[in-house]
Amino acid sequence: MTVNLNEAFDTYQRTVDADPEQVALARERRDVFKKALQAEGDVLEVFGSGSLRRSTQLKPVHDVDLVVVFDDAEHPDWGSPGSSSDDALDHVGGRVNKLLGRTNGSVDQLVRLATPHDRAVKCFIDPPDQEDAFTVDVMPVFRQADRTLLLPSTRQKHGPPPIRST
Repeated sequence: MTVNLNEAFDTYQRTVDADPEQVALARERRDVFKKALQAEGDVLEVFGSGSLRRSTQLKPVHDVDLVVVFDDAEHPDWGSPGSSSDDALDHVGGRVNKLLGRTNGSVDQLVRLATPHDRAVKCFIDPPDQEDAFTVDVMPVFRQADRTLLLPSTRQKHGPPPIRST
């Protein structure tokens, strides 16, 4: 039996694609975050990134990636050497708590924990023991004049991250 490349890819995609209900939940959560964050005065744009945006979500869904473009005029110290990445991530974590925190969110009560990581704030929604739990990862950025994005990195204030060999 001869199988062409498109048929083989379609078969593979059916095997690895995430459960449609989980993808729908991921999109719903993405949309709640986008709505809440876009309404903030210092936010210029919010858009999805990663596999959900590319419609290449594999099973199980691990996370939803969001990029939040902030107005650099509102945050003149961000992007500077030192603690500016920490400052940006702390700001996003505070906003997520204010807007979407489980106990006091003004838009929705969704997020039980928001933890800053190197480049993004990891927002935990599901109970930690839930088998198909996933996070929404929110990355603050500035859009530069050449349209590229300036990303935070808490590791780079101490020098470049280590090179890992496999």
